[in-house]
Amino acid sequence: KQMEDREALDVHMLTVGSELGWLKQQVSHVPRASVQVQGRGKEHGIATRVGRRTLHRNARSEGNSAYAGQRAVVPDWRVPWEVDWPAYEPIEFEHAVVKAQPVWADPPDAAEVAFEHRRSFEQLIICSPIGRPLNPRGRTGTSARGLLGKWGPNHAADPIVLRRKPRVPGAPAHDAKGVPGGVLFQMVAIKRADSGQWAIPGGMVDDGELVSETLRREFTEEAGALNDPLEQADLEDALDEVFKDGGRQVYRGYVDDPRNTDNAWMETTVYCFYIEEKLASRLTLSGGSDALQAQWLDVDGELLRQGSPTSLYADHREFVLLAISQEKEYLKIPLLAV
Repeated sequence: KQMEDREALDVHMLTVGSELGWLKQQVSHVPRASVQVQGRGKEHGIATRVGRRTLHRNARSEGNSAYAGQRAVVPDWRVPWEVDWPAYEPIEFEHAVVKAQPVWADPPDAAEVAFEHRRSFEQLIICSPIGRPLNPRGRTGTSARGLLGKWGPNHAADPIVLRRKPRVPGAPAHDAKGVPGGVLFQMVAIKRADSGQWAIPGGMVDDGELVSETLRREFTEEAGALNDPLEQADLEDALDEVFKDGGRQVYRGYVDDPRNTDNAWMETTVYCFYIEEKLASRLTLSGGSDALQAQWLDVDGELLRQGSPTSLYADHREFVLLAISQEKEYLKIPLLAV
């Protein structure tokens, strides 16, 4: 009996080794794409991805409470798929919400999805021998879809609405210590119900929906859900002005999100909308949808400090830094030493 068990184990290990060898070969032939960042009507340059293929960390964490106990530990050096790890055993996890098969979710079997018609901003979608797409940034410790409805990339859109912080007559100058360029901006932010963190008021792109439509819809749902019909009408008029020029693309690509798994991950398109105070004062903000609250938030040194208790959700800190850096260049604001 022990001899039979040993022979069966040897056969299994040979099979796993063969599959990992096939996977390593496939990944090695995939080109790494660059990300185009667009200015107002012209190409603004090439943006390195957040950290340029840095190891994802939020995607290996239990930062979302639904993932508590649902991740195997993945050391940094074993994150890339190119690293052989025959003993890797991710924890299979799909939330009950996804298992209920809502209209926005894919079929339970990834093999039923036509990935040749699905786009990733990162690279060509590579599937494992059992037909599941593989996270382009590597292992996460969790397999299947977790809280995400789509196998592979789940696309979102995030609007960063910025203004320069208003000066109050007679008040002391703003403390811009630790802020790049020494100029204090404010952004419209929402407090997420799932993590309690401040975030950009964005959300998922519906099937067949334009990104421009998602930006406006999600901003309204998460930061502009008012009870008074007249106030809501005034807000809609103001938002027409905010979003009319389409904004400026800041980033497009992978998001290091705590909901990511080996087989499902977040990607986003981020746009910046800089507005003057006269228009900003017309935005009556109120948390809605899955947001606890919405407000103008100082983009200060504490908010921008990595690892700060008040830091922004997922990669939103990096997106805001990109937006402010480019906005200062566009507005010809000198980048002062801090």
